[in-house]
Amino acid sequence: MNKTNSILSNITKNIWFGIKTSFCASKKYFLLKFLVLVSTTVIPLVNIWLWKEILNGIINVDISKGYVTACLAIYLLLKLCTYLLARFDEYINSRYSDELHFYIESVMINKISRIDLSFFDSASMSDKVRHARSNFDIMSQMTWLVFNIISEIFNIIATLTIVIHYKWWVGILTIILLIPFMIYNKKHADNRLEMEKEQLRDNRKLDFYKNVFFDTNIQFEIKLNNIGGFFINRYKEIWNNLYKINKKADIRHSIVNSGIMILNVSSEILVLAVSVADVIAARIGIGDLQYNLGMVTRLREQASGLMNDLNRFLINNKRLNELQEFIAINPEYEKSGKKIPSNNPKIEFCNVSFRYPNSEQYVLKNCSFTIEPHERIGIIGLNGSGKSTIIKLMFRFYDPQKGNIRLDGVDLKEYDIYSVRKVFGVLFQDYVTYCLPLRETIALSDFENRFDDDKLNKACDISGASTIIRDWEKGYDSVLGRHYADDGKDLSGGQWQIVGLARAYFKESKFMVLDEPSASLDPISEDRIFEQLYHLSEGKSSITISHRLSNTILADKILVISNGHIVEQGSHFDLLKKNGEYARLFKLQASKYTASN
Repeated sequence: MNKTNSILSNITKNIWFGIKTSFCASKKYFLLKFLVLVSTTVIPLVNIWLWKEILNGIINVDISKGYVTACLAIYLLLKLCTYLLARFDEYINSRYSDELHFYIESVMINKISRIDLSFFDSASMSDKVRHARSNFDIMSQMTWLVFNIISEIFNIIATLTIVIHYKWWVGILTIILLIPFMIYNKKHADNRLEMEKEQLRDNRKLDFYKNVFFDTNIQFEIKLNNIGGFFINRYKEIWNNLYKINKKADIRHSIVNSGIMILNVSSEILVLAVSVADVIAARIGIGDLQYNLGMVTRLREQASGLMNDLNRFLINNKRLNELQEFIAINPEYEKSGKKIPSNNPKIEFCNVSFRYPNSEQYVLKNCSFTIEPHERIGIIGLNGSGKSTIIKLMFRFYDPQKGNIRLDGVDLKEYDIYSVRKVFGVLFQDYVTYCLPLRETIALSDFENRFDDDKLNKACDISGASTIIRDWEKGYDSVLGRHYADDGKDLSGGQWQIVGLARAYFKESKFMVLDEPSASLDPISEDRIFEQLYHLSEGKSSITISHRLSNTILADKILVISNGHIVEQGSHFDLLKKNGEYARLFKLQASKYTASN
């Protein structure tokens, strides 16, 4: 009993969830759709009855011709209304579909924009995103399914009453013959849902192998190495495998479904034979024959439709559970505290250990260090040592599994997450390219001031972006990239990095964080950037991550990270005196420049 109540409660919750969401998407079209649905439910029943009266009136001379004419006029008028309603319904569906699509995509985008970054580190979580997105349309479908089910129940009761009034056993037999259809349809729907889940990962692979041909960056390497055939063959291999599986399932379904449909229509054949016999015996008129056949056909169609909709409803109910699970994931800002950090906080890593989701290996292990206010820090280490991970933990893209991070002596979790991130001006090594006007691309770090050309000039002068745009006719209003702009500016990797650096400077933060800020730059640009960085960071805090140790020489303190924790720290000269890991790496790099040919 408790299980039944739980199922009913879940179904009721999902019904309300679907109706509420669909209503919020467009109140106007929601109500219009409901009115059309009611109208298209009632009119066919009235028309079947009118047609019976018209046929009987034509044959029976005792029936008033005026009555027949009136029935015919109403019948034709309702036929016209049915046609107009169908066209109107198409219009409503088109407009409502657009508004619903916009609404649910907005919900999806908003959710994704606030969800934890760790969510995307798992392929299974990405599957959940894709599955949830594909199920958004289910919200509107659930609404119409509820209305359809109510309409079909009403139609079945009315039609069954009429059929039973003629031959009670015909109505009962029609319903009984539909039971095999109901059982098989439910089983088929369950199988299709299971197949959809099983093939979700393969469909993602299909998208990957297909989309590489639409990625400009990948196209360069495909043509360089002539590996287009590799991706095409992988795509064909997966597609053919899925096609064989689906084809086999579709053939089996077509055969079984055809047999069941033949069984279903046998009730119409039976009522046709009985009605013809009654017409011959003069027990009913020709109009009654048409009426009886029409009602039995409608009873079968409505009962079949009801069973289909009930099965779809139960399947969609499962889909909605998954969708609601996704929507119920708490975004990071809901888990953050309320405190507001200072503009130049003291940062402490206290025995921090961290591993990325779905990974067993710890990137950081009992990592501890302190960054004092106004201190310029350099972080160095080999690839994979955890340098960039430290920055991600500072911004609370992730939380450590052990230990804690403190700002001004207070646990980072006590602070409002977005206020923390506003403290820092940042350039990551994986700089992002945007197909936007230059002023917007730079001003993304402080978007409200995107029309402040003085501030833009300052950021571009410091970063070196001014030399890139000096000959551009549209200046800051030039679009970068050619994703949608024919005259978009196509920048080199180094130029994109300089634009990203301008974005970091535009924020005018008291704390700068640069993660490999010169990875794509020529030596002259690199030298100028670091000279500017240390000159501008006087009285401010900064963190610079770089593989080139010459870029961290002027740092107040250098943190050397190895195997997930800080192995050395101190100024450049202090670390050289220790003759440890830093000295070894520095001498190794220096030797490459001083070695004789």
